[in-house]
Amino acid sequence: MADEARDKQRVGRLYTRMMDEFRGSPDADWARNQYGPDRAIREGQPVPDFTFSGLEDSTVIYRPADFRGHYLLIDFWAVWCGPCLGEMRSLHDAYAAYKGRGLTVLSVSFDPRRADVTKFRGGKWPMPWLHAFASQGFSGVEAKRFGVLGIPRPILVDPEGKIVAMENDLRGDRLEPTLARLLGPGANGH
Repeated sequence: MADEARDKQRVGRLYTRMMDEFRGSPDADWARNQYGPDRAIREGQPVPDFTFSGLEDSTVIYRPADFRGHYLLIDFWAVWCGPCLGEMRSLHDAYAAYKGRGLTVLSVSFDPRRADVTKFRGGKWPMPWLHAFASQGFSGVEAKRFGVLGIPRPILVDPEGKIVAMENDLRGDRLEPTLARLLGPGANGH
C-alpha cells in the first residue's frame, strides 16, 4: 500500500524492517527484488542485455539494440494469469494511442506452450504487437535477469535503453498517463 501511495519513505522503512526481521524468507527475497536499493531492475538503470525468442518463429531473436530509438514496453505475462488478463484493455488502448508515437510493445509469455498464446490471441484480445516466448518460464535466465518473480511485470525502456517506469505506473488506468508524461499525448488526446 505504501508503494501504491508512492510513499517512498514508508516503503524504505518497511523494506528495512523486512530485511531485519525476515531475511532469507521468500517474502524478504520478493521484497529485495521489488524494493532493494541495489536491485538491477529499477528506474534509471539500463535495461539488461536480453535475447528473447519470437513466439511464432523461434529463429527470430529480440535484443535491446533492436529497439533503440523507441520506447519499449516489455510485458511479462501468461494466458493463465488473471491479473495479466485484467491488463488487456489498458494495454490495447495504450498501444492504439501510442504505436505511432514511438512505442513498441513486446509481450513475453510465460505460458507452457506457444500454442496457448496463439489460441488466446485468436479471441477477444488480438495483441497486435511483438511477442516472445520464455520457454523456461520463471526458472529461465531472462526471468532471473529481469527479476520476474510474479506476473504481470511491465517495464518501460526509453529510446536510449534506460528503464523509465515499472510495475504500478504501467498497470491499469496509470499506463496511459505514464506514457503521456514520457511520450506526449497519444492519438486519443490523453
